[in-house]
Amino acid sequence: MDNGFGLKKTERLCSKKAIDALFSGTDSKSLSAFPIRVVYRHTEEAGFRILVSVSKKRLRHAVDRNRVKRQLREAYRLNKHLLPSIGNTGSGGMDIAFIWLTDQHKPSQLITAKMISLLGKIAQSQEQQ
Repeated sequence: MDNGFGLKKTERLCSKKAIDALFSGTDSKSLSAFPIRVVYRHTEEAGFRILVSVSKKRLRHAVDRNRVKRQLREAYRLNKHLLPSIGNTGSGGMDIAFIWLTDQHKPSQLITAKMISLLGKIAQSQEQQ
């Protein structure tokens, strides 16, 4: 039973080639809502794929990095319905990277609010195209 709130393996960005294209491509766009930065680009493959990155330079302990990554994934998982369903229209999909910008913990409510803001901006830019 899939209620649409899951985060499947197919929704994760794993390919080194795709990650390189996301960060080195000229067609990538970037938005920021402190403490999260998002880099995204449109792809030929259907559906959305995400990458979550928390730098060791920002948070030294693995426990802290893992907690922030869990918070980011959960905020995305609960609010991914805000993105337009471009994956179903056959017009391709989108690769999205969420990058943590601060060296401090933030409450989950703040992260969720910032995630909603960023996903809304991505959806807005998608509608303008």
